[in-house]
Amino acid sequence: MIEEKLDELYQQISEIVVQTIPEEWSKVYLYGEVVEGAQTAYFYYFPLGSNNPIYSHEITELFTVSDNEYTQKWNTLVNLIQDLLRVFEEYGQQSWTNFTMSFDNTGKFNIDFNYDNLSNVDPHQRKIIWKYKHLGISPKSNSGKKYLESYLSKHE
Repeated sequence: MIEEKLDELYQQISEIVVQTIPEEWSKVYLYGEVVEGAQTAYFYYFPLGSNNPIYSHEITELFTVSDNEYTQKWNTLVNLIQDLLRVFEEYGQQSWTNFTMSFDNTGKFNIDFNYDNLSNVDPHQRKIIWKYKHLGISPKSNSGKKYLESYLSKHE
């Protein structure tokens, strides 16, 4: 039963992401997080034929998509991610803090859950590491570069 509910939520999450993307795409990397008192979601997608990912929160700046339309879809995405955590809790599964979902336009799908305590980790620093690990994107700022170098030296 839990597998059916999870599969349905994975499908709904990927569908709202695809509905949010205003152009043809090849691959998506989604970050979702639910911690006490806060939740977030963002994704990067690769336009078809491009190696340069587009950040989800820049869609309204790059395309003729209204802020209202984007915000409605983003809120739906966050609600689905909260539903996903509730299903885990409802079935006595270990609660995750964040996950990365990747999928492509051929239907290939992967999801990795993270169970780390994030209460003492800066969200901006988490994003730097996530972007580097999943997209190969290094930070542009000097402080971001220093943080990434420090992180990599400790975790290699």
